[in-house]
Amino acid sequence: PDDALRAFRPAPGFAVELVAAEPLVVDPVAMDWDAEGRLYVVEMRGFMPNLAGEGEELPSGRVVVLEDTDADGVMDRSDVFADGLVLPRAIAVLPEGVLIGAPPDLWLCRDTDGDRACDEKTRLSEYGVGRHDPEHLENGLLAGIDGWLYNAKSKRRFRLEGDALEIEPTAFRGQWGIAQDDEGRLYYNHNSAFVYADAVPGEYATRQPATARAFTTPGVGLHLSEGARVHAIRVAVGLNRAYLAGTLRADGRQDGPTAASGIVIQRGDQYGPEHLGDAFVPEPGGNVLTQFSIERDGFDWRAEHRLYPDPDWDEREFLASSDERFRPVDAKVGPDGAIWIVDMYRGLIQHANYVSEHLGRYAEKHDLVSVGEQGRIWRVVRTDRALERKPPPLSTLDEQLAGLDHANGWVRDRAQRRIVFERDPQAAAALAGGLEGFTPLGRIHALWALDGLGALDAAIWQRALADPDPPVRRAALRAGERMLRVDDSGDLLAPLLRALEDPDRAVRVQVIHSLGEVPAGARPLLPLLAAATQGAELERSAVLSSLAGIERAALAAEVARIGGSAADDPKAWLSELASGVFLAARFGARPETAVADLLDEVGAMPGDDRKHAILEGIVAAQRLPGSGRFELASPHPFFAPEEGESATLAGLRSRLRRTFTWPGDATPGGARALTAEEEVRRSQGEALYAGSCAACHGLDGRGQTGLAPPLVGSPWVRDSDDWLARIALNGLLGPIVVQGESWNLAMPGHRHDARFDDESLAGLMTHLRRSWGHADEPVGPETIARIREETAQRNAPWTAQELLALDIEHRFDGYVGLYRVPIVNLELEVVRRDHQLLFGMKGGGKAELTALGDGLFAVPELSIQFETNTDGEVTATATRDGTTFPLTKAD
Repeated sequence: PDDALRAFRPAPGFAVELVAAEPLVVDPVAMDWDAEGRLYVVEMRGFMPNLAGEGEELPSGRVVVLEDTDADGVMDRSDVFADGLVLPRAIAVLPEGVLIGAPPDLWLCRDTDGDRACDEKTRLSEYGVGRHDPEHLENGLLAGIDGWLYNAKSKRRFRLEGDALEIEPTAFRGQWGIAQDDEGRLYYNHNSAFVYADAVPGEYATRQPATARAFTTPGVGLHLSEGARVHAIRVAVGLNRAYLAGTLRADGRQDGPTAASGIVIQRGDQYGPEHLGDAFVPEPGGNVLTQFSIERDGFDWRAEHRLYPDPDWDEREFLASSDERFRPVDAKVGPDGAIWIVDMYRGLIQHANYVSEHLGRYAEKHDLVSVGEQGRIWRVVRTDRALERKPPPLSTLDEQLAGLDHANGWVRDRAQRRIVFERDPQAAAALAGGLEGFTPLGRIHALWALDGLGALDAAIWQRALADPDPPVRRAALRAGERMLRVDDSGDLLAPLLRALEDPDRAVRVQVIHSLGEVPAGARPLLPLLAAATQGAELERSAVLSSLAGIERAALAAEVARIGGSAADDPKAWLSELASGVFLAARFGARPETAVADLLDEVGAMPGDDRKHAILEGIVAAQRLPGSGRFELASPHPFFAPEEGESATLAGLRSRLRRTFTWPGDATPGGARALTAEEEVRRSQGEALYAGSCAACHGLDGRGQTGLAPPLVGSPWVRDSDDWLARIALNGLLGPIVVQGESWNLAMPGHRHDARFDDESLAGLMTHLRRSWGHADEPVGPETIARIREETAQRNAPWTAQELLALDIEHRFDGYVGLYRVPIVNLELEVVRRDHQLLFGMKGGGKAELTALGDGLFAVPELSIQFETNTDGEVTATATRDGTTFPLTKAD
């Protein structure tokens, strides 16, 4: 530890202190404190016993309690609180007990006799279940200011009521580590990106199917640190992909983040006001702790990377080490207001599932594989400010009330939670009567404490809505939602609607979200619709979420309000609303009837502008992940072309038709049915996908921000066997563009993974080709065998440029060629450029064909439908101004 301490270079004015080291703590990965300041540390002792990860299933993990008995700042006592755990990964020390996340279980542990050991253990839920992959399972257990517990790598949040656990869906967040700021807004990251944040609570998006399935939600998952690099103080030859161009700088140091984790927001007082709200992010691959100042201008947020001068490397991070085994995997603000760091202190922290040949050789050569039974806890302190080593007492109600106003967020959080847990009969009156006597931060905590006690009433709520501080008004709106859900009188609506005129935009957006908690029968429809048409994308998304359960009424009201035509902005909103209406019908009760009724309604609707906007919205909804092709009970008359309809309407109708089917439909999506053999293979591929690829790309193929791009609609999935198989076998190195977004990540290959043999990989690719609305050709094992042999000498991952330069078979190639238009003797030409088809006169300029559906493309005022028969022959028909005519292929 002394050697490791000397290897640190902290920011000027800061120093590193050793809190604990082996043998008191070994392989730490997470920590939390009790009210007395004792430190509970999760030890993942079973992680990677060797290069292959053999033996990880043994119950060698545990939780220890560390204590500083002589108050010198260094732990000198360690007791085993819980053991016999398999790769434990998360902990939260609460008044109710100690929550421990140890897959596949979430345990509530209590020490009932004071011997620092768990003697009452209750299983509350499953936790961190899925594939055997410690890098991609639930973790975090952050006790949020709103009384909920939040996790990274998870779509769930928890609320503990005694020994019962309430579970709700929430937005998916991050990979390893999660934090909150003083308002309870959540921050997280992915291994290749330092800081993401939710400017609005992501839970609201889950209320409505369209917002729940959207690829992005405005205000949620903001990437604040885009382009940020790592500024370490040592060469990084031992990175997993150091052999790839772009992984290292010219001077040998790590370039971009590869293992960002354990984010913390500085809410303590030890660093001074200039650092409040800053994000500190461990990057164990680079042996650093990074710092970002969060800048907020309304909903325009960004993170400024704070760097410090270094005599050898020009610039460095807030904390950097030249010790290759310094592995900061988590960080938290402690009871003293300083930042504490969990240092796993290992040579090898990359899991066996992803260890490259390069890293394996490097680790063995430099003796980084063997488990050294080491671990460190560090504290980074500002040297010119005092450090209170013992937390203030929170035993009495008076102490807890005072704690709500403490300068350290750690104290405020625990004071609030203890008030709610102990339920002192005098607490509610003391909080309500003294609300204005707290600081703004104290008032936020007091409101949430009143909510937790069930004591927030209309009078207190309205006082808080008039607070001069916008964050307090926002907290009042969120904390008051329990009242809104049961307000049968409607008395709370008037002050809520007045808040729609608040001068602070974030307050107004919160009002829109909170209106969605009003019972459906009392929810004010017209103010919500006005907020959508007057607002930007953020407001429209909030309104759509808040229309959950009353979507059809909202559509009827909006169509009536805008009349027979729609300007561009209302038309965009009308399409978004139509997406929500359709998906609410599709995923609601009696979906076949509800969807058929909606098609009846749209078909009978006059006015092309409105009909176009609504159909655009339904088509967009059918392209969202989890939608796919919908099966009606019988053919619907909506899909029969109308005489004299415009090319635009005909194109929309045709696009939508390919996303519907019914019993006896001869051409579902234009695709042929799989053979029995192909279906068996696809089913096996589906299981392989769920057990491997889904960890990054998601079970629904939507991808995960900062981690992996979506597979839904991806040309890299759909367009060529050669591209997809090469990516699966050798991996892919970014940048790569999917759905207009650039992803600069690295995907490992699976050539040497026994699970991805020719048969299995063919099944996996077939699964991708027939999932999420895709209706593409399956892949056979003979194709995989050919490509595997052709690329046998290649070890490096592919780049997009290399793949595009290959001479491959593309699913659009059958459409390429010359076409003649009957009677008028015109020759039209279709050519392919990378993923894109171009269309125009032979020898003349070409316009890009926009893909509308399977084989359906369009340019302005013209749509073209390509059909491929069982012999591979392509025919085409074009539609213009309601007239359809054949295109005869000339070659």
